[in-house]
Amino acid sequence: MEYFTCLMDIAVHRERIVPIYSRVSPVVSHLIYADDLLVLMRPSMRGMRELAVVMEEFGQLSGLRLNRDKSKVYFNSSCTLKEERALELGVEKGDLPVKYLGVPLSVNYAKDRECQSLVDFAQRRVEGWQAAGLSFGGRIELVRSVISAIALFWLQSIMVPLATIRKIEGICAKFIWHGGIHAISWEQLCRPRKEGGVGLRSLVSVREAAGIKLAWRFLQGGSLWSAWMSSRYLRGRNFWVCEIDNNFSVSFKHILRNRPVLWKAIRRKMREGGETDLWLDPWIAGQSLLEILGPQTDGVAYRGLTCRHIIRGGVWRPEEYRFTAQLGGEIRQVQITPAVLSDVWVWAPPGFTEGAGEFRFSSCYDLVRFHFDKIEEYDFIWGKGLARKMQLSAYKLVLGRLLTRDRLLRFGVPVPDPKCVLCETENESIGHLFFQCHVAWSIWAEQSRRYLEGVGRERDFRKILKWIGDCSGQEQSWVRLARLRLAASVWHVWRERNRRIYEGLSTPLVGILHNIESDVLVMSP
Repeated sequence: MEYFTCLMDIAVHRERIVPIYSRVSPVVSHLIYADDLLVLMRPSMRGMRELAVVMEEFGQLSGLRLNRDKSKVYFNSSCTLKEERALELGVEKGDLPVKYLGVPLSVNYAKDRECQSLVDFAQRRVEGWQAAGLSFGGRIELVRSVISAIALFWLQSIMVPLATIRKIEGICAKFIWHGGIHAISWEQLCRPRKEGGVGLRSLVSVREAAGIKLAWRFLQGGSLWSAWMSSRYLRGRNFWVCEIDNNFSVSFKHILRNRPVLWKAIRRKMREGGETDLWLDPWIAGQSLLEILGPQTDGVAYRGLTCRHIIRGGVWRPEEYRFTAQLGGEIRQVQITPAVLSDVWVWAPPGFTEGAGEFRFSSCYDLVRFHFDKIEEYDFIWGKGLARKMQLSAYKLVLGRLLTRDRLLRFGVPVPDPKCVLCETENESIGHLFFQCHVAWSIWAEQSRRYLEGVGRERDFRKILKWIGDCSGQEQSWVRLARLRLAASVWHVWRERNRRIYEGLSTPLVGILHNIESDVLVMSP
C-alpha cells in the first residue's frame, strides 16, 4: 500500500485530487487499515476521474484491484450531481450511517434505531443460551464475558444512545433471572463484590468512562486524529477553557463535556515547562492558577505564559512574578523532572496507585460509578476456595434475597402451602430456614458440635457469622474453615429444601452431613 500512498501524494501535490483539509489542520487524503482503504477528498468531477486513474494504475502494478461490489462513495449533504460523480469513479453511491467493523459510522449522534444490531446481537446470544440449563453463576459469567465485552467495544467506538444501553441491560437482567422474579436489581448486581454486587459493570457507567478515555487520548496527543481535532477546533485555544461551539463535531463536543471529570483524574508531570500553560493548566497539585486565585483575580500578567517563565536552571523562581509566599511554597512543591522531553499528562485519579501514571480503564470506570460502603460479610461470601454455587447462595442469603415462600407470596406468586417443607410446622422465611427450623438447625448443630465448639449456642445466621469473625484468638485457617462449613451448610440446606419442593425427594440427615463433609474437604487447603 506504500505505492498507493505515493500515487495519492503525487496527485495531491499536482492538485489533481484535493483532500479534505483547512488552513491549519493536517492534510489527510486517505487512511489505510489492514486491507481497507478510506479516501477523503473534495468530490469534483476531475478529482473523481483522477482517483479512478490512481486506482487503476495501482491495480495494474500491484495486482490489488478495487472491489467495486464492496465499495461505496459517500457525499456530504451540500454536494450536487451525486449519481454522476459516483459514475465517474465507477462505484455505487452510499448513504450514511454506514457500518464498519460492526459499528455504525455517522456525522451525527448515533440514533437508537442505528444501534439496533447491538440489541439484536444480545438477544440472539441470550436465546441461544436459554436452553443450555445454565446456573445462576453461569449466566452471570456469560453476561460478563460476552455481552458486556461486545457492548464495551461499541461504547469505546461511538456514543451509544442511553435508550439502547437500557435495552441491553434489560436483556441481560432478564437472562440472569431466567425471565422470572428479579430478586436482586441490576443496579445492585453491577456493584463491586466488596460493595454488595457480583462484579458486573453498569453499561451506563461504562459509557461515561469511554467518554473520559476519549478525552484522555485527545489530551495525550501523538496521533493523527488528535492533531487533526486540535488544529481544526482548538486553533490555539486552551483545551480547558474552550467553549463548545455548534460547529464542533459530535466527537469533539463529547470530549469537551468530559473535561470536568478528566480534570480530577490527571496531573501534569513537569519537565522543561514549555508546554504547560501557567494560568489555565492544572499543574499545582491538580489545580490551575485560575482555580487557586479565583476568577476575580486579574490574571492578565500570567496569561499566555508557560511554566518555563518561572523556571531558572531547573529550579522554580515564583518570586519573579510576585506570587504570595504561600503560593510560592506550593509551586516549589511541584517536582521538576530534568529532561529535554516535553511536559506530559499523568493519569492519577484519587486513590490510584498501580501502573505508575498509565491510563487504566478500570480506574476510569471506578472514577465515574457510584460508590457504596463495603459489606461486612464480604470475606464470608467470596472467601478463597468456596465453590461458585455456594458463593452465590451465600450472597443471596446475606442480602435477604433468597426466594423463600414468604417472599414469593409478597411478589404475588401463588404458593400451595406457606409452611417450611423441612419441618412442616412454621411458615418458611429466611430467618426460619437459617437456623430456626429444627431440621436445618440439626444440620448446622452437628457441624458446630464436631468442628466449631462454642458456636452451637446461636441459631441466627448473622450472629453465627459474627461469632466466627470475632474469634480473634483463633488461627486464620480456622476462621476460613469455619466460614467454609457455614457456607456449605447454607447451600445444602437450601438444596435440600428445593429437592423436596421441586423433585419430591429427600435426603437423610446423615447423607446431608456426608455431602457437606465431602465438599469441605475439596474446598479446604
